[in-house]
Amino acid sequence: MSESFDWNFPGLSRTHFNALANLLSLRNGGQVEPASLPDEVLDEDCNDDWDAASVDTRNAHQISDSGYNRLKRKFLDCLAEFAANKQSGKTVTCTAMKEAEDNVTFWIARNGGFPDQEKPLFNKLSELLSKLSCGKENKAIKDSLWNEMLSYHQDRIQSNYIPSLRASFKDNNTPDNNSPIGSHSAVDDGLSVLRKLAFDVTKPGRTAIDKHNKLVTTAYELRMTKSVEEALQSSPGATTKTKKLWVDICLLARLRVAFQKFEEIALKLPSFHKVTIILLPRDSVPVKPPERPLSLKQTFDVLNLSLDSPTVKSMIGQRWALNRVEQEFIKRQKQKLNIHAEVQMLLFLCSNEPSIHALLPYFGCSKFSCFMCARFLQSHGRFATRGCHGRLFKPWTVPETAGLGLGQADQIAGAVIRLQRDLKKELKSTIKGNGRQEKTSAIGGSSILSAYQAEGSRRQSDLERRKLKAEQERVAEMFKRQSLKENRSAFQMAATTSSSKDDCAISQEPDELGECYNCPKMTSRQCSICNRDLYCSEYCQDKRSGLHLFTCSKRPLTSADYLFRYIGQDVLPEDKDVLEDFGFNQLTSFADQCKLLGLYKGLYLSDRITEEDLHKWQVEGTLVANIKEFYYQIPETHRGGYFPWFLKHTHILERRVSSKEATENMIATFYDQARSYLDSESQHKKPQELKPEAKAHCYRMLAGALHMAHPHPIEYNWYTFGFCTCREEQEERRLGGLYQELLIGDKLFENARTNPQYLTLRNRKFQTATFTEFWHSYQSGTLIHLMDSKGLKEFRTDFPFLEEFLSVPPSGPHPSVWDLKQFIAINDPVEYPPIPALLVDYGFMNCQTFEETCILMEIYKRILQKADPLELHKACLAGKLFVFAQMFHAMDEGHKRLMKNVYPL
Repeated sequence: MSESFDWNFPGLSRTHFNALANLLSLRNGGQVEPASLPDEVLDEDCNDDWDAASVDTRNAHQISDSGYNRLKRKFLDCLAEFAANKQSGKTVTCTAMKEAEDNVTFWIARNGGFPDQEKPLFNKLSELLSKLSCGKENKAIKDSLWNEMLSYHQDRIQSNYIPSLRASFKDNNTPDNNSPIGSHSAVDDGLSVLRKLAFDVTKPGRTAIDKHNKLVTTAYELRMTKSVEEALQSSPGATTKTKKLWVDICLLARLRVAFQKFEEIALKLPSFHKVTIILLPRDSVPVKPPERPLSLKQTFDVLNLSLDSPTVKSMIGQRWALNRVEQEFIKRQKQKLNIHAEVQMLLFLCSNEPSIHALLPYFGCSKFSCFMCARFLQSHGRFATRGCHGRLFKPWTVPETAGLGLGQADQIAGAVIRLQRDLKKELKSTIKGNGRQEKTSAIGGSSILSAYQAEGSRRQSDLERRKLKAEQERVAEMFKRQSLKENRSAFQMAATTSSSKDDCAISQEPDELGECYNCPKMTSRQCSICNRDLYCSEYCQDKRSGLHLFTCSKRPLTSADYLFRYIGQDVLPEDKDVLEDFGFNQLTSFADQCKLLGLYKGLYLSDRITEEDLHKWQVEGTLVANIKEFYYQIPETHRGGYFPWFLKHTHILERRVSSKEATENMIATFYDQARSYLDSESQHKKPQELKPEAKAHCYRMLAGALHMAHPHPIEYNWYTFGFCTCREEQEERRLGGLYQELLIGDKLFENARTNPQYLTLRNRKFQTATFTEFWHSYQSGTLIHLMDSKGLKEFRTDFPFLEEFLSVPPSGPHPSVWDLKQFIAINDPVEYPPIPALLVDYGFMNCQTFEETCILMEIYKRILQKADPLELHKACLAGKLFVFAQMFHAMDEGHKRLMKNVYPL
């Protein structure tokens, strides 16, 4: 049964949506946010084996997949660029792909659609790619393919690329000794050839195709020459004019880039034996704007903002007068709406494909996606693109659509609702950046923004951070191996003292019988792959699952494996992928997360659902349907309470939400419950607006307590509320429970009756503090007195360092060892390097390299696992850090230099 999307869905308003988008388009000329690229794009330069690693048919989503996902993405971008054969917004193109074992289908959507006379060209392209894959008459086929591509782009080459290239050569016509061109003779020779071809008039008897062939091929050769790129683009002598010349060369060369990519993928992928290209139909009639569009005043009312000059200037820009905004807004409200190619593609696939999860989760694009398309696709959650230029163009919309697949109408409506929420958020936020408008074009199948220098700098910075992080992990692993070696030596020493009888027992242990890991049968046969755990037969071994997978290389581990491990340990998941894949990060309350875990535990305990089943459902996007099917087979009286709760919360599994988006959503609702604890005058203020500062910090602490959460080490509250004095994470959780009892009391247990971390508080009666008492005590350094007055002394004395720490106001002074603990707990010296107190007190000023910083951090990490922190601080003040460290860790004499400080004074 098909479904329909229309603007009557609950939470949707076409007039509101259109007005908000038009208002936002006035800001910065439509530049809503800086241009952005997906993370995997940044990986491409430092991961040459990405495609080889992707060819792994053991993964559930690659059963009919040849791998080479990076190549496929680049091909889709090149195909989109090829289909955009004119420089016009109407020819902006989007592509998609579905692959089977011996055939592949491509869809192409274009903003303005395709005329009928272009269909034979794409039929011919399908035929040539298929023949090229089969290896028939290879040279002739490649020549034919290249000529077809040149012919299709003839107008754009002649009308756009050549004039722009000629203009760039004229601007760079007077190289001198300081010119990056003139200082490279080989570069100058290559550019001279291209210049001559660009200015040559077509000779009699020579076709335009011949000329364009030589011109594009020469541009491609220059583009692939590193010295040319360095001279024109990245050398110290590169100028705006030389960079413009480099861009023109790349634009001219990208048709040849596409040809090379077409050839490469056809020869590598067996699915190209049969290629089908489908051009999406396009209704040429634009969508009309709403009959009764909102006025500017009504739009500001939707945002709960007053329409006045200061608000307008804050929202749109200081140069915008109120009258001008009203005039421009009215113009936009009357314009016809546009359906971009990405939107066309998504709606078509949702209507015509049985399962969009069988498609490559990527849309190729001839340009970077606009702000609206990027956010819409991100909210939908299935397809990525090459990047977003961050601009909001002419009025944009999602048309009403019939014939959608099961569940797709809700998913599209949900994506539009989230996009409308983003529009409101952007309009209420401060203007980002310097207002520079990003270019929208991409060059030759690459995912490099036209603003090369800025993007190159960002990429370099990102790669540098990753290198440093890898260095930190290498040092940590070195110390881990050292610890394991020490433990092994101790074990071997103990083993030599064992009796011969014990030795005999140990040697006979592998032959002893035990229960098969998969069935009740007794056996002495061990897993033939890892020699761990007992399996009575190959049959049972093939079914191995559960914790055994974490020590046995049967297949790559999935988030479902980790979920089942968390269930077996009866703890809430912490792994990022588990949180995203299985809906936990969409739930803000501890109670709801426990209910979701209980729902999955029902599957786990059934012995009928395996990790592979759960992973397959997650990849296919069928978790909701299969969970319902499982529980509906159980009599209603035996289903428990988690399934009825789930039926009211199925939305959490209908779309995968990234950790970033989940955090943003949580922040948006984080303070809702906490507001009622404030006085009426403060309830409408933002947290940062509460004064004094101590009140704002306590308000954040209260909001966290209401969500049964405690601060993260990077947060100010983690330090000032004494979490830095805890010895390990479990103790931090118990300290969080103490604050929750102080602020919330019995309300805490309405949602956490079975949570073991609060068992010590259960069935006790304590008084709760008012919010005013709480923040006043925090500010004055009397929180311990407040806890004791509420009957919590017995519980807070379980934390040996807490009383001394909280008996001082938040501003201190505190021993710098607590700063050291926070630095170690954050465990990210790249983003959070040592503060000045640590540089001086604990020797980080002696570190001459990042490696030495990591070494010193690992040393203190191991000392603090065993030592009293205040005793370490005494050693610090006595100038005896190295001597103290030797009591707890095997120290190298080379570390002595690192641990020197200025003490004793």
